[in-house]
Amino acid sequence: MTALPLPNGISEPSGEDVTEVMRVWWNVDHPAMIIRPVHQDPAVVGALLAELAWHFSNAYAEKRGLAREETLAAIQGGFGEAMRLISLETTERTR
Repeated sequence: MTALPLPNGISEPSGEDVTEVMRVWWNVDHPAMIIRPVHQDPAVVGALLAELAWHFSNAYAEKRGLAREETLAAIQGGFGEAMRLISLETTERTR
């Protein structure tokens, strides 16, 4: 599998203006990730997740022919269910 390209307008993630905040892989039945909490306000992570959901819904529409609205609703539902199951008692996500 090849790495994804850098987004348009990003030549190299360096300096203070551009920072890579996460890398995520799908590993058989669960995600594996490396994150970098760079923003002072954790609420910005929520905005980032919303942007990701929007982009994923568009990608599913373009690549798989799914309806954007239904896909976004499915993503939101999956997120809500996953958040409901998360335990803040441990440092590892339970599956």
